[in-house]
Parts: sequence; C-alpha cells; structure tokens
Amino acid sequence: MVALSKQEYYLFQHYIARKCGIKLDDTKAYLVESRLAKLLIDSKCENFSELLLLLETNSDANIEIKVIDAITTNETYWFRDPGSWKIITEEWLPQKITEIKKRKNVKIRVWSAAASTGQEIYSLVILISEYLKNNEISDVSIDDFEFIATDISTHVLTIARRGRYDPITIMRGLKADLRDAYFDRERTAWVLKEEYRKRVRFEQFNLQNSFIFWGKFDLIFCRNVLIYFTDALRSEVFEKAAHVLKPEGFLLIGAAEIYYSMEDYFQKNITSYGTYFKVKEATK
Repeated sequence: MVALSKQEYYLFQHYIARKCGIKLDDTKAYLVESRLAKLLIDSKCENFSELLLLLETNSDANIEIKVIDAITTNETYWFRDPGSWKIITEEWLPQKITEIKKRKNVKIRVWSAAASTGQEIYSLVILISEYLKNNEISDVSIDDFEFIATDISTHVLTIARRGRYDPITIMRGLKADLRDAYFDRERTAWVLKEEYRKRVRFEQFNLQNSFIFWGKFDLIFCRNVLIYFTDALRSEVFEKAAHVLKPEGFLLIGAAEIYYSMEDYFQKNITSYGTYFKVKEATK
C-alpha cells in the first residue's frame, strides 16, 4: 500500500475541514491512508499527491463525493441513546399530538440532520406508529408528520433509501417484535415495509450550507455528528439550527455530547430520561 506522507496528510486535513467541516487530528493519518487506499487504485493515482491534485483541479467530477464517502464516519443503530426516545414519547410527542388535534392540516416536521444509513429516522417513524396504535389514537395518523433526513455521504443515503439491512445491522437496537411488524424478510436481509419507507425524504446535504430553504422544524436530530466538526462549524450549526427550529421545537444531540457554544442559542431542559434543547427567547 502506498504510504501517506506527513505533508500529504496535512493537506488532506485542510481539504476535509474545508469541504466537510470535519476536524481530523494528527492521530488519524492511518485512518485516512487506509480508507483512501482503494480510491487511490481506482482513480489510477500513483500516490496521494496525485489524488489531491485531482480533488483540487476537479478533473474528476465524482472524486470529491468518493473521498467524502470514504472519510465520513457512519456509526448508527436502531433507537440509539434510549433517553432520547423516552423524551420523544413522554415530552415531545404528546405536545405535538395535541397541536395536531387543535390545528388540522398542519404537519409536524422532523429533520434528521446526519441520517447515515437511516436507522435514526426510521426508528422515529416506527416509534410514532407504535405510540398512536398503543394509545388508540385514531384522529391523528403518521400522515400528520413529515420526515426529512439528510447526510453529506451519498453512499449511506443510497442504503437508507432502500431500507434494506443485513442480519447483524437489523439486530442492533431493534426488538424482534418491531422487526417482524415493520420489515419483510428477503432471504437473509430485512427490508422496511414500503408504507413506512416512503414516509421519509432523503437528501444529500452539507451542514456547512444554509438551513433556511428546509423551512421550520418541530424536531431536529443532530446527534453524534458535531463531535467530528471544528469548533467554528459547531457554533455555526447551532446558530443556523436555532433559526429553523420552531419556538416549541426540540433539538436532540448525542447523550454524551456537551457544547458550551450551544448556550448562546438554546435553553437546556433536563429530564429524568436525558436532556433536550429549545430555542432561547432572544433567538426566536
């Protein structure tokens, strides 16, 4: 395998930070080298300097997408961080159901801002469906909700849109009764039933870009992605999220994430299940 020199890694660090906002420290050189090794061969580059030249000159329109797909981390699983889902069922969802009953024809909008392979947003579709069924709520349906999911990686979005998962992936956090109720078995794979899969609109999106054209949201998931960002981009994301989150909307980040830059825009709400955030009055 061709080795990645210190200078080449330095240039990749700056390129990735500029394009994705991802901060790669000096311990990640081997990760970058190993993840880009196949791309180096596929693009017929003799070394990483040639690959960098391809990126900077845009001589291959797909090379940037392939590098981003290779570098980004896409760890996810079903109903990740149990406290977040308790917050939704105990705090957020009852409020939104009341809103729907009072104001018909107004959809409750949800955004999964780092959707990866789809487990997060599909978990929410399943959770809401189960909540309505188990509480015998007949005057509100899943049609009253709009689900948008974005990610910078086109590769993971392709997987998410298919809603098709292998036996190991389907087991990670998903109970067997929910798997059997919401998925069809196709040989060794499990495929989310179309009636639930079609609920979600998946789009490629870079969190460095403006959020305004997405409209306003009642719930934003931005979990376990900001840990990879530079401090400057992290603060920028919070500011932009504050402007697209409705006054009574909830922002959820990862259970282990703490960012002081949030305090300028969001009010922390601590429950016995975990923490959620609402836009500060001055920011609304």
